[in-house]
Amino acid sequence: MSDSGLIDWEQLEMIFGEEDEEFDEDMAELFHEFVEDSVGRIETLKAASFESDKDMLGKESHKLKGSSSNFGYARVASALANIEDNIETISFEAFQASLLEAENAFLESTEVVKSKYAGLQN
Repeated sequence: MSDSGLIDWEQLEMIFGEEDEEFDEDMAELFHEFVEDSVGRIETLKAASFESDKDMLGKESHKLKGSSSNFGYARVASALANIEDNIETISFEAFQASLLEAENAFLESTEVVKSKYAGLQN
C-alpha cells in the first residue's frame, strides 16, 4: 500500500511527534474526535441535495478540508478543495467523484495513520 500523496507526514509529526518520542494522549483523543466528526461530515455531504444545498456543501467541504489538512490528510483535503472551490460550477458527476475520492482517501488515511501510531489503536 503506497501512501504517496495520501498523508502529509510532516504535518502529522508536528501533532504526534516522531516515532521515538513519547506519545501524547491528548492528541490521540483529538485525533479520535476528528475521525468521528469527519465520518459525520462525510455522511452529511453524501445525504445533501446537490441541487438545493450547494451553499451548505461548500461550507461543509471547507470545514472538513481544514480539519483534514490539520491532521495531514492531504488527499482528502485536495478532493474537498475541488468541491469547495468549484461548488457553483461543478457537475453532479464531478461532485460525486470528488466526494468518493475524499471518503476513500479518508478511510485509507485513517488506517495508515493508526498503523503507524500504536497509541491510536482503540
